[in-house]
Amino acid sequence: MKKQLLMLVAICAIAMAANAQTEKGDNLIGGSIGFNYNNRKPLNFGNTTTDNSRSFNISPRYGHFFGKNLAVGLQVGYSRGKTHSTSTYVLGNNSLAFSNTETKNNFFTAIPYVRYYVEVADKFKFFGEGAFGMAFGKTKSSSIYSANNINQNIDYKTTQYLASVNPGFAFFPSKKWAIEFSFPLISYSKYKLEDNGVNLNSEASNNESFTLAFSSFSPTIGFNFHF
Repeated sequence: MKKQLLMLVAICAIAMAANAQTEKGDNLIGGSIGFNYNNRKPLNFGNTTTDNSRSFNISPRYGHFFGKNLAVGLQVGYSRGKTHSTSTYVLGNNSLAFSNTETKNNFFTAIPYVRYYVEVADKFKFFGEGAFGMAFGKTKSSSIYSANNINQNIDYKTTQYLASVNPGFAFFPSKKWAIEFSFPLISYSKYKLEDNGVNLNSEASNNESFTLAFSSFSPTIGFNFHF
């Protein structure tokens, strides 16, 4: 009897520890950091383009549990990138012309979110997340065209509105750490790129998109620390 009572107490303690990660008053922190490099070189002569690009991004997130399994939080982000492109053209008189373009951009994001967890098995929880936010930034493009000796500089301003529904699973290998797998089930984006309207080669545009996971599947793996 005493052994059974001790075992029952141990089982209850383990269950309480397993559920402690998403209790009211708890917090979570996580995020991502990334670097991308791309270098494209042509193998043939003639109408060719060479690209070299680098980008860096960081997106920390914080959440607070206002109720059992219910977290409200904010994800912020910053990205910075630079691209240099050189294009070579063969003109009608068989002479060569080229254009050099350098583009620099900086973006900031702020995305509030609401997340709810449902326990599936020991150390495994399903969650659904709704998020809505915006991104804004600036892009500077400088181009040189040898054919007509034109130098062109364009400054763009970017505004983007984002909304998504993101289901996923969280695995808790320990009381404080969670490994997450999620994907955007439904996502909406409204993107606006604008300049002063003076340059004829401006790429200013408006773009609106709506995506279901049935047509585009983009899973994400992340880590969170619960305390």
